[in-house]
Amino acid sequence: MSGLCAVVGCGGGAGSAPSAPVDAGRDGSPINGDAAADAAADAATDVLTPPPDAPTTAAACAALPASAGTVVNVSPAQAGQLHTMTLNAAAGTTFLLAPGTYPLAGSLRLEKPNVTLRSTTDRAADVIIDATYAVAEAIVVRASNVTLAHLTVSHAIDHAVHVTPASEGVDVTGFVLYGVTLADNGEQFLKVNPLGTAAGYVDGGRVECSTFLMTAAGRPRVERSTGGCYTGGIDAHAARDWVVRHNRFEGIYCAGEGLAEHAIHFWRRSRATLVENNVIVNCARGVGFGMGDVETGARSYADAPNGSDYGHIDGIIRNNVIYADIDHFDTGIEIMQARQPVVVHNTVVSWVGAGFFSSIDVRFGRTQAVIRNNLVRRISMRDGAAAVVDHNLQNTPESYLIDPRQGDFHLAAGAGDAIDRGVAVPEAGQDLDGQARTQGTPDIGADERP
Repeated sequence: MSGLCAVVGCGGGAGSAPSAPVDAGRDGSPINGDAAADAAADAATDVLTPPPDAPTTAAACAALPASAGTVVNVSPAQAGQLHTMTLNAAAGTTFLLAPGTYPLAGSLRLEKPNVTLRSTTDRAADVIIDATYAVAEAIVVRASNVTLAHLTVSHAIDHAVHVTPASEGVDVTGFVLYGVTLADNGEQFLKVNPLGTAAGYVDGGRVECSTFLMTAAGRPRVERSTGGCYTGGIDAHAARDWVVRHNRFEGIYCAGEGLAEHAIHFWRRSRATLVENNVIVNCARGVGFGMGDVETGARSYADAPNGSDYGHIDGIIRNNVIYADIDHFDTGIEIMQARQPVVVHNTVVSWVGAGFFSSIDVRFGRTQAVIRNNLVRRISMRDGAAAVVDHNLQNTPESYLIDPRQGDFHLAAGAGDAIDRGVAVPEAGQDLDGQARTQGTPDIGADERP
């Protein structure tokens, strides 16, 4: 948790109490949550975590097409030289790594444009880049159009991957993380930030078909010095036009030692982020747009009123599944100091957890959002936030999903209050199976029953 969180309280439990939960009756009128239903839900026990080999999403993630340019083949025997090879690489180089483990002697610094680092087999499990908790940042990207594909990156002291400009005033664009597993790293797994106070940002990135995993073995290595649990999945500052889709995030939490950051977090004046079709299981917090009451940073947008005051502008969060059966789950989706994000067709559910605060929390006075067609346990609004909130379903019974304890988040046939009870929205996108919501009245949540 950042120092800013420690001051203003970024998680539900750390901040002020929520107003009465808001929802949506199908007509859009607010209704209060059902405390008795919550208490009964909290009494559920013996919930099983979905198996680690569950698919990232139901959507197919084909191998990334072959990269162009000069090809350099690398074997595990060259692991000790890999940091030098990547640092000295010419623009347009593709490194093809043969199966095996690559213990790092130093950070892999990709400082030329159009460089690709990927496995020969297009399987992340076959190539393990291991920082062995001896290297602070396993991979540092400081140039545009860099691609990381079909690799595993683990055991960094801080970040598995850090994307930032090489100098002030120079943008980095076109970064791609595809089919990659980031596992058991000490701070945020993917860190994205500008450099210094001058213009120079990291825009137009893509994170697709990847897995962000914290295991019981890795959890004791999380950075404890800032707030007790300084880790998270994606942490992006002042980033614009990013796409995060078809990924799986699992186990990113600390057991009673502080509140972890989000699985996916874009803040400090980020803009136009698309977060869709991700599965987030047993993480302390799911998706965050914005952070505290006052956002710091240099980026401003001339077309946004008070553009320097927002943690996030625009953007869409849709068709994601956020599920938890741990006591350390706090909030599924947080919208804080954000201007006009759209949050539609998400399934955000948990039926146990002493630390649970809210499925979707909308907070702070400059926030304006649209919250529709979400299948949740609770929606909260507080500290002067404003939102259009309708056609959501709160207090969702576990029976409305086929088998969430084993990772099946599809709507059950008996989910009468969710099936055909949504409202058509232009931002609907495709459901968790890649189905369009074009046949009649849409369902509520991430799944559209055929």
